[in-house]
Amino acid sequence: MVAYLLIGAAWQIPFYSAVVTGLEQSGTPTENVALPAIDAPLAVSVSAAILLLLGLQWLTIVTIRTFVGGHTQEIPSEYYTRNIVPVLLNSLVGGLIYAVLMLVGSVLFVIPGIIAYVAFIFTVVYIAVEDKNFIAGFRDSWQLTRGHWFRLFGLLVIIIAGIGLISGVLTAMTSLVVGAIAGEGIGILLSGVVGLPFSLLILATLAEAFTQLRESQKEMVTS
Repeated sequence: MVAYLLIGAAWQIPFYSAVVTGLEQSGTPTENVALPAIDAPLAVSVSAAILLLLGLQWLTIVTIRTFVGGHTQEIPSEYYTRNIVPVLLNSLVGGLIYAVLMLVGSVLFVIPGIIAYVAFIFTVVYIAVEDKNFIAGFRDSWQLTRGHWFRLFGLLVIIIAGIGLISGVLTAMTSLVVGAIAGEGIGILLSGVVGLPFSLLILATLAEAFTQLRESQKEMVTS
């Protein structure tokens, strides 16, 4: 968790630096832009942001494997390295496609967006836990959630919306309080860090739901 927080905090700096540099190069005034940025070439900021984002995604994969595996005392060493390059790439591609499907479904029709959200929610979990490619991850997530869409939607919306609400309130409060004391840039940086533990809580919720559905699926097959 400490590593997750550190990388998550560090990622914001090159990301916001790239944003500020991009605005400056486009001729947009940035004197009043209060972001935690440093003066660095755009290529350096973008490269650093991508590398740290990959590190954050790698830790997300390790976290999912740990939660689904039920390990509470220590993390098996294989979780850090097992097929990590293809798993990392597939999780990024799968996550991007999942986000696009939800966005398009929600913009065009509300119901397809909800179905996409629920039906494919375990895609990245399958990629992380079973080393699937993203196509197999989508297929297996569809099969696992089929027949449970409404129940899953209700459960996940309540839990994730609740977590999101608490996270949003704490993030906003941190930004306001710290921003008033130490400056807006520091406030934005720390508010981003405050939200990271809640991301882990959401991952734990998904892992538990995945484990229960998969066990139920196995029982149906054996019976």
